[in-house]
Amino acid sequence: MPSADEIVQRMKALQANREQAIGPLVKVLAKRSALLEELAALDASYGKAYVEAEGAGWTPEELAQLGADEPVRRPRVRSRRKGSAAKKPADQSSSAAPQTDSPAVTVPTQVLPPTQPAPVATGTPV
Repeated sequence: MPSADEIVQRMKALQANREQAIGPLVKVLAKRSALLEELAALDASYGKAYVEAEGAGWTPEELAQLGADEPVRRPRVRSRRKGSAAKKPADQSSSAAPQTDSPAVTVPTQVLPPTQPAPVATGTPV
């Protein structure tokens, strides 16, 4: 059976191999992270430029012919409608509300007492 020192030396050798194997991955991960951040910043400016081109009259089909793909995430564009035009008219929103003059809404449910057995006929007419 190996001694405690031998076990520790084996563990350190295994750990050293693992550390050597992770080194290149750590370098690539750092570079990849930096590039992804750069790409995210570039995507934001690309989206704005694409929307501006559409605003100038270019259609998505024309832009695609030029090699400009539609951005994955389009930037938010403020609505050009005025505050009163953006709201729903009052008559449309009231149509979704339930009507309170409906008989089904105003008639309460009747609670009946438990049923009793019917009287037994004795044969003499009443």
